[in-house]
Amino acid sequence: MFDSTGRNRIFDRKRGSRERAIDRLQSAAIVGFGIEDRGYWTLVHDLELAALTTNLRQLEEIGIEVPMTDSLQDDELRRLLEEVIRGLAELEVYLLHTDHLDDRSLYRRLRDDVLTDQVRDLPPRIGCREWIDLSSGLGDPVETWLRYHASDEERSEASDRGEIVPSRSRKKADRDRLLPRPDA
Repeated sequence: MFDSTGRNRIFDRKRGSRERAIDRLQSAAIVGFGIEDRGYWTLVHDLELAALTTNLRQLEEIGIEVPMTDSLQDDELRRLLEEVIRGLAELEVYLLHTDHLDDRSLYRRLRDDVLTDQVRDLPPRIGCREWIDLSSGLGDPVETWLRYHASDEERSEASDRGEIVPSRSRKKADRDRLLPRPDA
């Protein structure tokens, strides 16, 4: 794993590259009598033109290896899961609603599914954050959320709207309250 200085160098390089790409887009627009607004070209770059990658590749780039699940012992898996969650937070990727998954299920879901989805390769600290709701994705996300994560009031409101509210199930973990969150 890289130290914070090494990671900051990587992030600074990416921020500089992004700024130069946005400068080129804005300059081309000015020369061609197009839209001059830098905010517009920032959005075009970040949403449409930034290179595609995966959170798995981004983690590996900052020195966090995410091995396949089956070869890991429980104590090693727990340590790696914490490292992955902290690494994602450094990338400004935050997890929501994980308590219905035990450690192995969460790690497997991250490793085999979530971390391999394509994302734009944007550096942290540019005002862009990603939130990943783990109650969605497998099965019915509303049912999972209502069963494990919804408050009594939210469950009651869903019932009042005519939704089928499943019985509450016991959470398999108590990690959501400890997950990293943005500073501001």
